[in-house]
Amino acid sequence: MRNKNEESHVVDLVLSLSTDQYASGDVLADTQELVDAVAQDGGGGIIHTIVVQDDDDQAAALDIVILDSNTSIGTENSAVTMADNDNILGTVEVAAGDYVDMANSQHATKTNVGIVIKAKTDRSIFVAAVSRGTGTYTASGITLRFGILTG
Repeated sequence: MRNKNEESHVVDLVLSLSTDQYASGDVLADTQELVDAVAQDGGGGIIHTIVVQDDDDQAAALDIVILDSNTSIGTENSAVTMADNDNILGTVEVAAGDYVDMANSQHATKTNVGIVIKAKTDRSIFVAAVSRGTGTYTASGITLRFGILTG
């Protein structure tokens, strides 16, 4: 049952990507700020859904890494080099089979994600992604859409 004080909202993040082909295990997108992820400074919430919109029609598997601070996971299009995992709030795996073909793009929806988030100071959390395929993207070819419950 949903708490009557609980609210939900949707926040989009267009990933900044390398335009060279990736290898599996490469940093797809280094850590980027998800602005206004929570309702108040230092607030919390739960990531309920994540939609991956792949405008480059690659449908490549990836891992979405959710962090509570701007901690780099490495250089884009190179192997992950994250030295300290203490800032990871959770990881969501998106398999190639999760995508639905939309003619000129691909969409994957992960539901009931259930990652509890808390902003450290303002209203932001941070997101990075790891390639688990060999896609080639435009600089802004992937958008992540987060459905977040706050309250």
